[in-house]
Amino acid sequence: MAEPRTELDRVFDHDYDGIREYDNPMPLWWIVIFAVTVVFAFPYILHYHFGAGLSNEQLLEAEVGAYATQLVATYGDLEPDQPTLLRFMDDRVAMAGMKGLFRGRCAQCHQPDGSGNVGPNLTDDSWVHVKTITDIPAVVRAGVPVKGMPAWSASLTETQIVLLSAYVASLRRAPLDGKPPQGEIIPAWPAPGPGSS
Repeated sequence: MAEPRTELDRVFDHDYDGIREYDNPMPLWWIVIFAVTVVFAFPYILHYHFGAGLSNEQLLEAEVGAYATQLVATYGDLEPDQPTLLRFMDDRVAMAGMKGLFRGRCAQCHQPDGSGNVGPNLTDDSWVHVKTITDIPAVVRAGVPVKGMPAWSASLTETQIVLLSAYVASLRRAPLDGKPPQGEIIPAWPAPGPGSS
């Protein structure tokens, strides 16, 4: 039978500045929590860093997009005119929702950032089928079937088309190196009028 440990048996031989250290084992509950944390870390890393798990930024973007989709219903019927497009280009909430819609519908051909893939670069000053900002809703609505762009009028409401067009127009504010310019260089969008925001 083992001898019971005395107070002196628990003290390490070393001391620092007169301080002696006890040999206290960590509590079992602490060891179990640590082990569970280490085991949990591996599937967490695989799911969120290499798998299908959404990052915090993606979750926020999805939540803002869902809110913006609900908000679209409160806008009523929007006209695809220049003042409306210019006004909504500066509406952060509406544009956050349209960013999600753009990524879901348009990113395959135009890239998620609008820099162009099969479709043209939407961030530069050269545009195909568009001469003024009010041409964008017509292109979104009717599509460009000969180039493979579908007509979105069958699956989007007129309000969504107007807001998506405003989002597409807003991409031009931050030019990106992407697909080389196509089409003709067009004038800059007009500045929003007073009281448009």
